[in-house]
Amino acid sequence: MSEYPPDWEVANLGTYLKETKERVSEGNTTPYSVSKVLGIVPQSEKFKKRVASNDISNYKIIRKGDFAYDPMLLWDGSINRMLREDTGAVSPAYVTFRVLDNSLDADYLLHFLKADTAKNFYKSISKGTNVRRQKAEFRDFASGEFAFPPLPEQKKIAEILSGIDIRKKSLTRQREKLQVAYKALSGELLGSLPRKVPLNDICDLQVGFPFRSADFSEAGVRLLRGENVGYGAPNWERAQFLPNSLAEASSMYQVNTGDIVIGMDRSFTKSGFKVSKISSADLPCLLVQRVGRFAPKSISTNFLWHILQSPDYQRVLLSSEKGMDIPHLSKGEILEPLVPVADAQTQKQVSNSLDSMLKSIRSVDASIAATSQLGAALQSELLSGRMRVSI
Repeated sequence: MSEYPPDWEVANLGTYLKETKERVSEGNTTPYSVSKVLGIVPQSEKFKKRVASNDISNYKIIRKGDFAYDPMLLWDGSINRMLREDTGAVSPAYVTFRVLDNSLDADYLLHFLKADTAKNFYKSISKGTNVRRQKAEFRDFASGEFAFPPLPEQKKIAEILSGIDIRKKSLTRQREKLQVAYKALSGELLGSLPRKVPLNDICDLQVGFPFRSADFSEAGVRLLRGENVGYGAPNWERAQFLPNSLAEASSMYQVNTGDIVIGMDRSFTKSGFKVSKISSADLPCLLVQRVGRFAPKSISTNFLWHILQSPDYQRVLLSSEKGMDIPHLSKGEILEPLVPVADAQTQKQVSNSLDSMLKSIRSVDASIAATSQLGAALQSELLSGRMRVSI
């Protein structure tokens, strides 16, 4: 590890950590769960209910400052630290540990263990034939050798990175409040329109083409598949392409700037409603089967967007989903709900009011993205020693 600063100490994680195995035995202790996103939280917060049985005497005690990870999901970053004041209990399947007194700054360790670079180490110690359920034993976890800065520098790094996290949480709360306000205003403005008709009366839906997977390539025109339909905008992290020569013959499925598309399979997830508005950055792309493109007939695209975002429309559509393994919607089900209609002038007034609020939400989204990028860059530089801090 010669690339690290010479004053950094190289040691195994086990030098600083102690595995804990204290059991609940008896008493009224709240069962907690480990989440890589939410943290170590009561089961009632993560699952909206208690999932543990009444007898949790075999559960492990976890106290403020302790760490825990899911040995079957560590490869995916399922590790976190207990920040609640209460003493809790976690499933005996979890690995729990704490930092030895004054040997390592616990706040610094949390950032270190949550860093993307740590995932490579987690994957290397996770063993098993099922790729998604490989187990990471604590002895292997503790054997990992890393370089750590002097304790004062650890504290300063943790302070900087924690400040970024606090900023992101503040922006996220601001976004949530704006989203609630948008839904309330949407319900008020759209709900006040007296006339309602089936969406099919004012809008059509074009369903994409079943392009053959054998024709997919590594370059060409992007294919807008169900997994690419995001929550407001497309997600191209996993893109497939069609060769330009084949794409030229599919002009009727070419998507245009301003189009609104919907994923017809798993339309509703924990993250939201899979409907996206296409921008110029998404082009060129082609509409694939199980993705629908809305074609407004007597309403503006902007007004249609706000209808699709309204709680009333989404509530009806959610109740129409069919299928247990893969919930899905048909073209008829998407166009069946009753929606408000108005003259062109009223549509414009409603859209302008709601657009103003969406603009505020997009501004916060941009701030969240910029803060996340800054945090990722600082995390990489500070945890590697490429950037030093003044003590």
